[in-house]
Amino acid sequence: MEIDDFESMEGGLHLIRLRNFQDGIGEILGELFQSESSWSHSHRIRGRWENTYLDIEKIPSVRPILNLASQFAGKLHKQPLVSIQGGQGMLKDSFWFNIMHNGEETGWHNHKARAHTSGVCYLQVPKQSGEFMYRSPCGKLRSLIPETGTLLLFPSNLNHAVAPSQSSEVRISMAFNLFTLPLELEPEDPFGGNLFY
Repeated sequence: MEIDDFESMEGGLHLIRLRNFQDGIGEILGELFQSESSWSHSHRIRGRWENTYLDIEKIPSVRPILNLASQFAGKLHKQPLVSIQGGQGMLKDSFWFNIMHNGEETGWHNHKARAHTSGVCYLQVPKQSGEFMYRSPCGKLRSLIPETGTLLLFPSNLNHAVAPSQSSEVRISMAFNLFTLPLELEPEDPFGGNLFY
């Protein structure tokens, strides 16, 4: 998978359009649903499992996207950034899937405290299935309409949400965190994000 082009936006966001993404994304979705019996979830909010986790060995086709994001973000920020692809303990669950149906949404939150950059790869985004909303550094509410085959990178402390889906089709994205080296480990859940409900 390669980058077609990218756009930098207010608040440190970068929207990347992927070239020839159809085959790669089709493979990811195939592996995701073939491994449904191995899914795990972190928390249930408003009747929906917020995050769906799957071991990297069950879905190896995500590696090129995670590697591409790490390389792009590393060049952008002029420092090495890595994705954790199969860590244990505090290092696990650094990529996950969000599967949204009609009327579902993702509330305001930010990502893991010790992550440097976070991202979302849009695997299946029907029209009207939920805008990505975020607060700019000056506090203004902003939004963008995601498209299938795009990758969004943003600072991990950016407060963001997904508006309710008005589509009858399922919306699927893969979110992830990128870290600097050496990893900053602390005794108390250093990678915990914050929810704002």
